[in-house]
Amino acid sequence: MRKKLAFVTLLLFCKLTSASASEDEFFTDVHNELQNSSFSGLIFIAHGKQVLYSKAFGYSNRENGTKFNKYTVFDIGSITKQFLATSIIKLSEQGLLSVEDEISKYFNGVPEDKKKIKLHHLLTHTAGFPANLSNHRLYDIVNYQQFPSLAFREKLQSDPGVKYQYSNIGYSLLARVVESVTNKNWEEYINEELLQPAGLKSTGYRIPNFKSEILAINYGADQNTFQRLFSIEAKSRSVGHSLKHLYDEPGERWMEGAGGFMSTISDMYNWYLVMRAGRILSKDSWETIFTPHAKEGDRSHYGYGWAITNSELGSKLITHNGSNGYSFADFKYYPSEDLFVIIATNDIDNYPEEFVNKLNKHALTVVANKSIHLTADASAD
Repeated sequence: MRKKLAFVTLLLFCKLTSASASEDEFFTDVHNELQNSSFSGLIFIAHGKQVLYSKAFGYSNRENGTKFNKYTVFDIGSITKQFLATSIIKLSEQGLLSVEDEISKYFNGVPEDKKKIKLHHLLTHTAGFPANLSNHRLYDIVNYQQFPSLAFREKLQSDPGVKYQYSNIGYSLLARVVESVTNKNWEEYINEELLQPAGLKSTGYRIPNFKSEILAINYGADQNTFQRLFSIEAKSRSVGHSLKHLYDEPGERWMEGAGGFMSTISDMYNWYLVMRAGRILSKDSWETIFTPHAKEGDRSHYGYGWAITNSELGSKLITHNGSNGYSFADFKYYPSEDLFVIIATNDIDNYPEEFVNKLNKHALTVVANKSIHLTADASAD
């Protein structure tokens, strides 16, 4: 990611029908500030099946004058990982694998230092692999058969099971495990077993075959060598949509499984409804996914495809974000409050992080205390 982002949440901009004047002014000011800012993207908030707020800001394509709307397809980045983790647990339910299996069961030529790596370690980022494949960019073409041997050449940052080390390599290996067990492409299995049963019709990498006009264009202010040398600020420019690499040069990518998925607001909401209802998997399986298996930081742990931490009120927060360096998406689920928040932007340079942080505790408190009555505002025009 181009700048460090904490786990932050943009919450609860909504009509207040029985709130104090000061609270009403507070949310009105928030909304106006966002409208007048450089933020471009989508914000969606729901309390269970009640949509509290859904709004689009700015342009998904500045050059064409296309505004963000509820149909805009955006990059969810590493939020893809939780779909892959869910597919592994689904296969475990079907008796086709175990998270305690060592990777040598699924790959030939596993070197000695990596033979004790289990699927559990890959799921929790405790296998010891570095974040990314050496000497490769995010979207570089590496065929599926070649990738494991390249991954196994990487030097482990720690012994398996000892330390949390976020790794796209680990999740890309899990995608190959899914293919080994099912004899299907990783995305095909996820689509058939998870996305379609959940009603997610606009989520995926290749299968949806998105039309370019509905994909959000990403923007960034990258300095060239001259600008860096003389500290000259660069202007924000288009870098294309997040599937440009695939449309320009089709081929298998090494990062598949660790990222790649695109989605929409409605699909992300439907997935939250699946999670809260405990559908697709058994109750025990969902609890396994949401268990804080590995310590990630001072206040957070990693489950299977999700970061598990505490909200500002001390309640449980299940979350993950994703970025390709230009786009940013953040998925948050507060099970105690039954609160869901998704925010997506195509311009991470103008993501209002400080502003978002200030709102977080206030909004969560309002929901938890039920101190106001909320009316739905489901517009996203």
